[in-house]
Amino acid sequence: ALRSLVAKGTSAGYGPEKEPRPLDIYTRPGQRTTIIRTSGGDSTTTYDGRSGWIAAPFRAVAVLALSPQEVDGLKLEVDLALPAGLKQSLTNWRVGLSTVINDREVQVVQGTTARGGTGTLYFDAESGLLVRHVRYNDSPVGRISRQTDYSDYREVAGVKMPFKWTDTWLDGRDIVELSEVQPNVTIDAAKFAKPAAPVTK
Repeated sequence: ALRSLVAKGTSAGYGPEKEPRPLDIYTRPGQRTTIIRTSGGDSTTTYDGRSGWIAAPFRAVAVLALSPQEVDGLKLEVDLALPAGLKQSLTNWRVGLSTVINDREVQVVQGTTARGGTGTLYFDAESGLLVRHVRYNDSPVGRISRQTDYSDYREVAGVKMPFKWTDTWLDGRDIVELSEVQPNVTIDAAKFAKPAAPVTK
C-alpha cells in the first residue's frame, strides 16, 4: 500500500544541536534522502539505490561517500519504511529467542545484508509492530552497532508506521519526530542524486 513517502518533522541531536531542527524525508523503493536543517546549513544523507553520501557543513570532506556496509544500512532503512520488500532485504533469516523491551515481550529475527553486515529486528509479540532494529557493521576499530527504537505508530495509507524513532550509535543520538506524512506521491528523481556540498551559514 505504500509506494513512496514524503515526510516532515524534527530531528533532535545532542550537544550544541540538541534543539529540534526541521527535517524532510523523501523515500521511494530503493531510494531515500533525509535533509536536516541545522543552524550551520543543511545536512543531507542520500541513498540512490547503489551508493550513499553525507553532505554536511563543517566537515573535513563536504560530501562523504559512505562505506559499502553503511550503504547496506541505508538500504535496510528504506526497506523498513516501505516494508513490502522486507523479506528480500536480508538473507539467511533466522529466529532468535524472545526477549523483553520496555516490559513487553518481543520476537527476535535476524538476517544478513548483501555485504555481510547483520540486521536484527525486534517485533512486539502482541501487536506485531517493529519496536527496534539493530545493525552491526565491521570497522577499522572493530564491530560497531547502530540501534533504532520505534514508537508512536499511526496509520498511513492503511499501514501502521512509526512517527517517532531514536537512533543511537557509538558517539551520538538522534530523535526524529514526524509531524506530516504524505504517502504515494510522485518524487522528483533529482532528490536522490548525489548531494551538492552544503552552503554553510
